[in-house]
Amino acid sequence: MPQLEELVVGAVALSGGELVGRIRLQKVIYLLDQLGMDSGTHFEYHHYGPYAEAVSDALTDAKFWGKIQESVNFRLADGAPYSSFKTEVEAPAALGNMSAEEARSLLSKFASCTSTVLELAATIHWLAFHEQRPDWRSEIEVRKAGKTSNGRLEKALSLLRQIDLAPTGA
Repeated sequence: MPQLEELVVGAVALSGGELVGRIRLQKVIYLLDQLGMDSGTHFEYHHYGPYAEAVSDALTDAKFWGKIQESVNFRLADGAPYSSFKTEVEAPAALGNMSAEEARSLLSKFASCTSTVLELAATIHWLAFHEQRPDWRSEIEVRKAGKTSNGRLEKALSLLRQIDLAPTGA
């Protein structure tokens, strides 16, 4: 099994060489794992949904070894900082147990979503399958109050349906 650092770098490489946002990176790795990448990473529920300290550590290692470059930018709307990760490492032939083509297709779908939609999708999956909450919809409204409006919850569910990770009845 590849090391997590290689999977993180590979995910950035297969995303066209750039991936924007720490939350996005965490959710991408989580969702790819649920789809069979098999990083062996242990996720826990955190403020923004499923989170693995090991993913943050792998990112730090990749930056240390020069495989990923991080730049910090600031949102125009409110000045909040966000990170952009870039790599010039050649895209891998596979990402864990997933072919490069399959991973690239999934990463393209993820890239078409906002970070909030990815956060909601990962959280829905977590609530339904890891916490096994039958009423995950009510729970996500509590945990993600304010984020589920403006069609974002529906977009998150649509993404989960597209990638065959939606809870039953969603």
